[in-house]
Amino acid sequence: MAAYVTLTSSKKLLRTEIRNILKDLPTPLVETESDAVATHLAGSEVYAGCKSVGIFLSMPKGEIITRGMVARALSDGKDVYVPRVGANFELCDMEMIKVNQDSGDIFATWPKNKWGIPEPPEDADHTVAYEDGMNAIELLIMPGVAFDSKGNRLGQGKGYYDRYLTKISEAGQSRPKLAGIGLSCQFIEGDVPTGEFDVPLDLLIGVR
Repeated sequence: MAAYVTLTSSKKLLRTEIRNILKDLPTPLVETESDAVATHLAGSEVYAGCKSVGIFLSMPKGEIITRGMVARALSDGKDVYVPRVGANFELCDMEMIKVNQDSGDIFATWPKNKWGIPEPPEDADHTVAYEDGMNAIELLIMPGVAFDSKGNRLGQGKGYYDRYLTKISEAGQSRPKLAGIGLSCQFIEGDVPTGEFDVPLDLLIGVR
């Protein structure tokens, strides 16, 4: 129990530290770094070699902007999937929903969830990435609060992605390649505190 408390406390402290930095970043800097990361992602071998991409949609502030990455993936002819957590946030369950090419400006027209993030409408006819034990996503681009050089990721603390990857694993499916993207301040010098259920990422993409 003591070890669990220490791990939880360490994660909470690091989240607070990085979030305080993120909230004070000027918007032009966030936009510039987001554009640079989008360019690095598009030029990576893992992106070039995949046909389907799962990517998160950004919070209104305090996070890398993924709008350009979603648009680029669609224009590159990728199958693009984005998260939907729905109305019951306490379940911490997540689906990845395919973005139709004719969805329009999803950041402006889709309903927003608790955190102001656009989500595919519940009443629309959408394809689900993970269904009947089959996973359709080859590259999953994951958000995070902090990352270290070993590929460890500190999430927001709700466990949405951990549970999603567990579903895939328990069904005997090979998991997608996992990529973490972030702003320069999110890549720390030391180690991200991790537990036994934390899955290291295959690839980190930041500002170079």
